[in-house]
Amino acid sequence: MKQTSEMTERYSGLRTPQFRVEGLDVETYHDGVVVLDLEMNVLAVNKTAADFLPGDWSGELPKQLRDVFPEMTEEYEWLSRLVRERSCFRNHIVNLSRDGKLRTLLSDSSFLREADGAQAGICLFLKDIGNIVSLEQKIQHNEILATVGKIAAGVAHEIRNPLTSIKGFLQIMRHELDKQGMKKEFSYTDVMLAEIDRVNELVGELLLLSKPRELRMEHLEMEELIMAMAPLISSESLLHNIEFHLSLKSVPKVYADPEMLKQVLLNLVKNAIESMSETAGGKMVIATDYLQGERMVRVDVQDTGPGIPHYLVDRIFDAFFTTKETGTGLGLPICQRLVNDLGGRIKVKTKGYGTTFSVFLPALAE
Repeated sequence: MKQTSEMTERYSGLRTPQFRVEGLDVETYHDGVVVLDLEMNVLAVNKTAADFLPGDWSGELPKQLRDVFPEMTEEYEWLSRLVRERSCFRNHIVNLSRDGKLRTLLSDSSFLREADGAQAGICLFLKDIGNIVSLEQKIQHNEILATVGKIAAGVAHEIRNPLTSIKGFLQIMRHELDKQGMKKEFSYTDVMLAEIDRVNELVGELLLLSKPRELRMEHLEMEELIMAMAPLISSESLLHNIEFHLSLKSVPKVYADPEMLKQVLLNLVKNAIESMSETAGGKMVIATDYLQGERMVRVDVQDTGPGIPHYLVDRIFDAFFTTKETGTGLGLPICQRLVNDLGGRIKVKTKGYGTTFSVFLPALAE
């Protein structure tokens, strides 16, 4: 970073132990700045760095590094090791956590020297690159989905054609087994047909990742769409001992493909029901709201299931990732793909108990 050399030059010539931060305002630097002497005293830290790093950065400086970190955290070990080992590096990526929020930072460090060239301290620069990393991950994620979809499109017919023949002959076999009263053998065909349907469903899901069907966009009333789906969702919820409620506010119309939007919501409802089936019931709510500042309509599917472990949240939209024994791991990636095609976005919020999936769609001008 260019700022590193500038900072080093401006500190050059300062003496230890009267190593002072004079003539330099670290707050003028957009990146995080931390200055340490060789005795592990924190001489300067700007607000950006204090927001990045855990620990207590309040009070007057200098202060001992161990006073900033009451507990021997990984961050303390990292910073103290910089001083002990006289580390100097460029473009080092480090993940730091503060108040439960994990940040990906690009860090540079540089020696601070006295007039005679002797080392006097370490200057550390921290740049938040979380947005860049997130964008790279999103691009990589979309590339994986596109590759999976292309493979699926190429083999779909090769899979489905034999399955159609197998299913046809299996239906004939069922008829013969039924005529001969072979009930046990007849029951086996139920399992076989169910597995054939499962393979067909999987192929269909893979094709959706490849190239969704042509959009048939309409001006939609979100309340009407959800109310039309409510009887189906209600009956499915009842079968699984789940309370189903609606909390629909008056929101602007959206411009979307109704069938595609229904598929997204039904997939999210299915996920919610399956998560609560593990806890023998629960409560599901579909809610709508209008975010006026963003001009977005939000649809929430909330459940009271066990939630999603925090270490898995970043993976739930990955193709084929699933925690279910019989899951394909394609439901949520498909939801994300369809919502993106509609010009919206999908987010998840979970805190160890209950999960909320939120679909955001651009609102039409009123």
